[in-house]
Amino acid sequence: MVTGKVVDSNQNAPIPGVSVKVKGVTKGTITDLSGNFSLLVESSETELSFSFIGYKEKTVAINNQSTINVSLEEDVEQLDEVIVVGYQVQKKSVVTGAIASVKSEDITQVPVQNAAQSLQGKTPGVLVTPVSGQPGAGIDIRVRGTGSNGDNTPLYVVDGIQIDNINFLNPADIESIEVLKDAASSAIYGSRGANGVVLVTTKKGKEGVSTVSYDGYYGIQEAWRKVPVMNAQQYMEFHNEGAKNGGALLPFSEDQILNNTIDTDWQGEIFEPAPIQSHNLQFSGGSAKSNYMTSIGYFGQEGIVAPEKSKFERFTVRLNASHKVSEYFKIGTNMSFVREESQGINENNQFGSVLQNALLHDPLTPVLETDPSKIEQYENMDVLPVRNSNGDFYGISDRSLREIVNPLASIENTYGENKNNKFIGNMFLELTPGIEGLSIKTDLGVDVGNWYGRGYSPEAYYNNVTYADASRVNQYQGTYTTLQWENIISYSKKINDHKLSFLAGNTVRTWESEDNSSSRTNMQINGWDYAWVNNGTADRTQGAGGGMAQHGLVSYFGRASYDYKEKYLLSVIARYDGSSRFGAANKFGFFPSVQAGWILSQENFLKYNETVNFLKLRASWGRVGNERIGDFGYLELFDQTPPYSYGNGENQSLNPGYGITRMPNPNLKWETAEEINMGIDAGFFNDALTASIDLYSRQRKDLLGTKPVPAFTGVGGPIFNLGTVNNQGIEVALTYSKRKGEFTYDITGNFAYNDNKMVEVANEDGRFTGPSMHFGEGQLMIQEGHAMPFYFGWKTDGILQNQAEADAYNEMFNKDGNDKAVPGDIRFVDLNGDGVIDNDDRTNIGSPVHSWMYGLNIRMEYKGFDFAMFWQGQAGGKLINGNQRIDLTKAQNYPIRYLDRWTGEGSTNNFPIFSYEDNNRNFIRLNDMVHVEDASYLRLRNIQIGYTMPQRLSNALGMSKLRVYVSGNNLLTFTEYSGMDPEVGHGGIWTGYDYGSYPQAKSYLLGLNISF
Repeated sequence: MVTGKVVDSNQNAPIPGVSVKVKGVTKGTITDLSGNFSLLVESSETELSFSFIGYKEKTVAINNQSTINVSLEEDVEQLDEVIVVGYQVQKKSVVTGAIASVKSEDITQVPVQNAAQSLQGKTPGVLVTPVSGQPGAGIDIRVRGTGSNGDNTPLYVVDGIQIDNINFLNPADIESIEVLKDAASSAIYGSRGANGVVLVTTKKGKEGVSTVSYDGYYGIQEAWRKVPVMNAQQYMEFHNEGAKNGGALLPFSEDQILNNTIDTDWQGEIFEPAPIQSHNLQFSGGSAKSNYMTSIGYFGQEGIVAPEKSKFERFTVRLNASHKVSEYFKIGTNMSFVREESQGINENNQFGSVLQNALLHDPLTPVLETDPSKIEQYENMDVLPVRNSNGDFYGISDRSLREIVNPLASIENTYGENKNNKFIGNMFLELTPGIEGLSIKTDLGVDVGNWYGRGYSPEAYYNNVTYADASRVNQYQGTYTTLQWENIISYSKKINDHKLSFLAGNTVRTWESEDNSSSRTNMQINGWDYAWVNNGTADRTQGAGGGMAQHGLVSYFGRASYDYKEKYLLSVIARYDGSSRFGAANKFGFFPSVQAGWILSQENFLKYNETVNFLKLRASWGRVGNERIGDFGYLELFDQTPPYSYGNGENQSLNPGYGITRMPNPNLKWETAEEINMGIDAGFFNDALTASIDLYSRQRKDLLGTKPVPAFTGVGGPIFNLGTVNNQGIEVALTYSKRKGEFTYDITGNFAYNDNKMVEVANEDGRFTGPSMHFGEGQLMIQEGHAMPFYFGWKTDGILQNQAEADAYNEMFNKDGNDKAVPGDIRFVDLNGDGVIDNDDRTNIGSPVHSWMYGLNIRMEYKGFDFAMFWQGQAGGKLINGNQRIDLTKAQNYPIRYLDRWTGEGSTNNFPIFSYEDNNRNFIRLNDMVHVEDASYLRLRNIQIGYTMPQRLSNALGMSKLRVYVSGNNLLTFTEYSGMDPEVGHGGIWTGYDYGSYPQAKSYLLGLNISF
């Protein structure tokens, strides 16, 4: 047995994690947190090698010694971190673009359900928002603001394969993620780089090290909050007040209020604790010629709402391997298979989603009906109300709630499933023909998958408006295939103090997708187990559909880089793309960029400065494109049109027709973005403090969208180039580290600001209208001079406090005698000064896109214990709190915040009177008092405490590492938003409304990391 300690040669401080190996075999261990190691060696084994990132490898003869103490010297060259820049890697010190990098240890620090979430709060300028808190939901990422009225998703590249998302990836398989933020860095990807590029590199085996590792956790999730809504007494008194103020009969008597015994907490009924777990097993190793990494992973999550109906599972298998066939040839592969299975509930829907039901349903209705008279009535109905598994009827409201139904009944009758299979992989051949610095590589990649799903809704009665008088089943499925072939040649040469490197290549990429669907009603045998289309009735209600889409892209690209003494840096990129999505006149696009840098710390006047050890200035300009507009966008579209009805009664039939549904635009051209970026990277006190600052200005031209045309044409408008948007901002990242001694820590903070403004819209009125909200009286809008998008509604100026103020207001704005305001009504702003409050007074009342984002990450280690805390937040964005429907004024429940309404002169200036007769349209007009709220938040994303067993004890157990930890996610959230969750997903340009969105879960986890 050989024992010893490894220390830093300069500071004499212990170095944990040093690899200690017996030369010539795969036997080895690593040092513990105190730098100590112990290793059993045979008499025939003569040498030990010691290696660690940032230090020079050292070999020591054993010579029958039982104790070997070693000091390692820093390797200045190796200390310079390398990052992926697109088809190549570069030393971080010579990178001249705006590139953010997240390493493996940062990715796995916070347990997340998919890899994209690991970027949240850790990469300034990259806005990461969950589409939903529902298990299996995707992630919306925007790099440096909203740049398009269409697709704002960045390009993802996994081990060289270009794909549309990384939700499928096992986070434990990832070595690093780089985000190319500026146009100059993204230009190497040309027409697909306008929204930024996310480069993912998965783990590979390392030479001389064979490891088996397990990483896993299990935990419980729960709702982080419940929206405060009125209880039964408050509900009845509030509605009586609304009826009285509106001159209507009171809906509840004093006896009803006093004697009521039902007070249902619907949120309490639907939220449940739910499990979440992840298990990953990895095998890796390598030699001088070969390396491999293979892994098996499982992730499972049940929802905090209806866990039996809202769940997600992901199974992953990965193999990464390479082998040096000879001195000149190397072959390799990176491949992964993923299986996903999910079930979900209806959410963020104004007309009857489960969470909206829980928020708006009255508290006077019981969960289960116990009134014998009602039960008898239900049993004699033609269409029976919903029962639970015990055969008990769910309660049905006596109030007129329309689509708002008992949320437990809705959950009971929710049936659906989705299953996806995905294989993604590549095989490459690399030639190094004996000329120093020359490399030729060909890479064939494939991404194929299929999806399948089905849904079932039983025959059921919910209330007198919402019922299904026939059961219905639907099935759908599809496949897609992506093929990518890349050929790259690179050459680098150093001549004295001059270093040159060149890269050239081409890519051919094709994508094809097919899908079909079918549906039938009136199931012959009811139940989820029998919910197949062939069990439905073959009548005129049956439906079928299907389609095919395809596109292709061919590209030629190159990069030339030069540096002198790693002091003066220059890089030029050019890419030429051709896309099948554009007509012959605009099928090809050219995307160049130039980057320059100056490392001042290499100059004599700063080289030996004891405070500033690194200082680099960099600047770049680039042009990138966006061709993601859907397929055949320049052609007219011939498709199925709405059916016509023929005949009467039993002879009536619906007959679909076909015709032109979209006008052509042969002149459709590329959406392009040009950007200037200026940055500073600095290190102080031997990199104990590092800083990075970027300033940028990006102009996005020729945005792609659908041109509005008059409805009487009967044809949809063409896709056209509609305008220009500017994004300008600043990004700052600071890190302070103490890496010497037994107590070490890192503190990393970052923030970013983005100013988004639409500068041109190619319509006569300079605006582009989005979907309507609140029954047409307010909507999302794109307009010159404003952020993209914004809420288009009414500004308010307080409350009319008395009759005199109301009379003066009516005299000024309601001279025709209509819509008379009363005390307690909102004072709307007459924006155009025409003496009338109408649609012409609508304006920008906020944007759903946050301008500010920030993050703070703290990590500490001491004698085997580790602590981590991660805060993340966003500010400046707004949300429409849609927990109010104007057609349900006399029936729905309301949030507690509505109790802060006007009740008399001087009572409040923050919320209007509640009245069944809303003549002033206080709740109908989308306004900044009632509907639009500040969605800023600060969230404790993760807090974690761990303990790593001393090396000698883990070795005694046959392990090289054993760590156990406890972790909490989303434990604290600070926000002024009164709804379910301020993190309402984007999922597109038209976003920012909360109609019962699925909230993020709070979770408590127990985790284990083991290595052999």
